[in-house]
Amino acid sequence: MEVQRYQSAAEFLLATKIFRSQDPIRVGLITSIATSVENGSRTYEDYYWWSVTSDGEVKGLAMRTVPYGYVLSPMPEIAIQTLYSVISENDVTAKEFAGPKTVIDFLEEISNAPIVEEESELIYQNNSLTPATSIGQIRTGTYEDFDLIFKWMQEFMKETSLRSFNLETMVRNTIESGRYSLLEISGTPVCLGGNSDIQRFEGISVARVGPIYTPIEHRKKGYASALTSHITAKLQSMGAVATLYTQADNPTSNKIYQEIGYTLVDQNRRIVFA
Repeated sequence: MEVQRYQSAAEFLLATKIFRSQDPIRVGLITSIATSVENGSRTYEDYYWWSVTSDGEVKGLAMRTVPYGYVLSPMPEIAIQTLYSVISENDVTAKEFAGPKTVIDFLEEISNAPIVEEESELIYQNNSLTPATSIGQIRTGTYEDFDLIFKWMQEFMKETSLRSFNLETMVRNTIESGRYSLLEISGTPVCLGGNSDIQRFEGISVARVGPIYTPIEHRKKGYASALTSHITAKLQSMGAVATLYTQADNPTSNKIYQEIGYTLVDQNRRIVFA
């Protein structure tokens, strides 16, 4: 097993395209983040792009956009062990790792380090949409909506305990690319939705739905279901398989997604070492 570090997102994406195309849904987050860095829509403090190969064939990936931790792809145990050994020597500040549960479980085992924080999320895909009941009107978010979208994204991050480096820039870039949708009732926005860029591979295209956020005062009225259904249909009309991530301990979100045809692909786990 050999480990390769790449100097740029573009180099990483080019060298790992075949591997990523073989499991585009479970590796979709890595592809999405790397692509956003490559095209300049997201910037971070520093970057680590890694692959582990055997006889020239990529067996696994790891990516870190500082100040965040690592995101790992599916890979065999020997690849995990090899990659973790190199990362431990070359990125001594790395304490946070996320990826498929089987990968992170093995990483925990070989690290022999105490865990101070952990969480799980589920990956879904939709191959056959069961449309939710249509409610209100849905339109694309514009720069005139920036203050509202930025406020709701701050609330979303706080409520889900997610972190976002340079959130304001991310919101502006997402508005510019037309990837925010607003559901309105009588002209008043009541729910926000978004989606990633479409990742195109030979034979398959993939895109991720999210975030989906409904302010507390507008909840339990079917808005999130209607907007998720709309964005899913939009992505499918563009030839993409719609995917999404949701917190494993959020029964409401999981129920909503399953009702409109989303099926479970895998479980991810995130851990932070002491």
